[in-house]
Amino acid sequence: MNMDLIQKCLETITNEYTAGDFYREVYDAKKNYFENLGTVTEEDPDFENQMDVFMGWYLFDRPLNNFDLSPVQLFFRKNISGFSEEQKTAYQALIDFRHSIYELVKMKDSSFVLRDLSNKEKLEVADVNYRAVFSKGDIFEARLIPLQKQFMFTNGFCMHPKEAIKFIETQMKKIRAEDITQRTKILLKLGNMKNKHQRFPHIDIKHIYTLEPKF
Repeated sequence: MNMDLIQKCLETITNEYTAGDFYREVYDAKKNYFENLGTVTEEDPDFENQMDVFMGWYLFDRPLNNFDLSPVQLFFRKNISGFSEEQKTAYQALIDFRHSIYELVKMKDSSFVLRDLSNKEKLEVADVNYRAVFSKGDIFEARLIPLQKQFMFTNGFCMHPKEAIKFIETQMKKIRAEDITQRTKILLKLGNMKNKHQRFPHIDIKHIYTLEPKF
């Protein structure tokens, strides 16, 4: 399967469900999302990345107001009859995404091996354009799209401090496999902790990555 085709399919969905009749909806969704995650300003060095993480949630996870389907699911259902076989495979891959927090356990010549902290499963991800972004042992939230025997990243990562891995793993193990609402809630909570850590780096990790925060 072609990475460029999957990216083109995702751009088509993004264009359809962020403009016109959906402009107000994506605006309201963003407001709601950051009320739960915590304020991120345009001056924040991580601002563009946070917008990518939000857009992933909006396109893949959040049911549209007048439908019980996310934009990715709705687009597939509405247009499947007109897809070529190649397009059908690419759009199906978007539906079959994986979203979790991962530990990078091994760097190969052209791929990464990740460990899913919610279930310990190991996945191999093509590292196109990402070799300089990550290092072994990194802990990060990411969304993966199946690509034959490997996976590919979508844009947007939430990088967590390595020192918080035990706490994060404990929280991720609480997630029921198909419960998107629970998964989103836990990932947002952890994302909020990451933002606090970024703002207050002088405060011990254990006072931020905790179910009983001190501030």
